[in-house]
Amino acid sequence: MPRSSYISVLRILAIFLVILIHSSSGYLNSYAPNSFDWNYANWINSFSRYAVPLFVTISGALLLQKDENIGPFYHKRLLKIVPPFLFWTVIYLIYYFIRYIDFELVSFPQVVNIVLIRLKSGSNAHLWYLYMLIGLYLAIPFLRKMIRNCSKREVEIFLYLWFAALFFTNGWLNAYLPNLDLVFFSGYIGYLVLGYYLYRYPITNNMWSSLLYFVFCCLITGLGTAVLSFEKREFDPSLYNYLSPNIALSTAFIFIFFQSMKLPERLHPFWEFIDNTSFGIYLCHILLLNYIHPLVPLSTLWKIPVAAVLTLLSSALLTYCLRKLPLGKYVSG
Repeated sequence: MPRSSYISVLRILAIFLVILIHSSSGYLNSYAPNSFDWNYANWINSFSRYAVPLFVTISGALLLQKDENIGPFYHKRLLKIVPPFLFWTVIYLIYYFIRYIDFELVSFPQVVNIVLIRLKSGSNAHLWYLYMLIGLYLAIPFLRKMIRNCSKREVEIFLYLWFAALFFTNGWLNAYLPNLDLVFFSGYIGYLVLGYYLYRYPITNNMWSSLLYFVFCCLITGLGTAVLSFEKREFDPSLYNYLSPNIALSTAFIFIFFQSMKLPERLHPFWEFIDNTSFGIYLCHILLLNYIHPLVPLSTLWKIPVAAVLTLLSSALLTYCLRKLPLGKYVSG
């Protein structure tokens, strides 16, 4: 089975699930444990929250096994993400001010303060991913030299320690654990190493068992979120944390599942198109979703997935059109 094929499928899955999360998350904020809308959104999120970690895992699979000098790597990778990041940061700032700010009621210093606050972690919430990704890219040349000099067993030990660190660095779990300093093994770098390990040492004979374990982890996420929210009498997203053990396991098992599938060498041109525009889709989808979602005249059961599909398609088309403009390929993503 060609590895590039399953990597593409995972990337397509991840970008669709990101949109699905954003299409459904609004229903979670108004906690109503007996309502269909809240429970439906909870289960959608529980089976989708591994989407961003999956992107990072894919990056680890593709980048940690390459042999590149630090200068060319920084130039190549950062050039791909920094211009689109800056472009869409400006676009979302403009969008925010047009949609939410009455300039007759705010002073110039207040405008500057709003801009600075929104730039702290992203002019729109989903752009936090770019802040995290830039940090990971800066670390990859050093991580690559370390990890490629490790044996398979040593990489496994690193992953065990990273998994343990997820408990110690998770807010609601570490209250019951000693204050061990496992910062070196913590964070999204673990997903990079996980991707490298699964790509370098593929586990291809456990397709159905990996799917079973994946479903089990998602059930824990959904049921756990329902229980925690019921106890607090408000929505508790603790188990949605991308750096929680249940999400890490979900990511690993879904990666193994698709890695084990017998996929064709080439995907259908449509799916290749979605794969090739996935970064651009991520960057622009919120802008389109905010207008598409309210216009879908369906019940919640259908509204969430239909809005997600329409947003996926329109975002891919917008990315394609942007790339046709002068300099558009540098900022579209």
